[in-house]
Amino acid sequence: MALKWFPGFAASAIAAVLVVVLSACSGQTGPGAAPLPDRVCWGMGAFAGKDVARTAGNGNKVRDDSPAMFALPRNNKGTSCHLYVDGDLRFSARASRISVEQNFDWFSWEKANPDRIKIGSSGIVWNSGAAISFTCKSPEGPYKVELVLTSGSGVGKPKAPRAYFTEMMGPYHRFAVEQLHCSA
Repeated sequence: MALKWFPGFAASAIAAVLVVVLSACSGQTGPGAAPLPDRVCWGMGAFAGKDVARTAGNGNKVRDDSPAMFALPRNNKGTSCHLYVDGDLRFSARASRISVEQNFDWFSWEKANPDRIKIGSSGIVWNSGAAISFTCKSPEGPYKVELVLTSGSGVGKPKAPRAYFTEMMGPYHRFAVEQLHCSA
């Protein structure tokens, strides 16, 4: 018996193939994995999509809510990237800037019994995120930068979250140093 082709059948077959292909590209396998691009956050892509996929979980529609450029100008103290899957926040990265005389407040994260990480000047990691700080020596003068990563709703919680966030912070730190034109 031959299959009859009709517009609805062809569209369904194409959609099924696209879901499989996009799921494979997202870093998660199986039906329903959120379709992430190769690079995400801030236009040029601060993170590999396959790495962020571990917090993205399953879903159909992915929205990268971040500016096109990663920058921390003096008059704008922060920038952020939020990845939503089907409208649910699954991954967040942010950066903020303060003067070298100030300190960042990590009091609320200290309650989460964090481990120290050796990235930047100081850093901590807890079960749902990580934060580091470093001094950026830029052409406009030195300032402190804070980088923070967090998971969203818990739908796509990574296995071994402290190891995951520590692993993700290294490339994020290198990306920020490069984009902000910081020198050692």
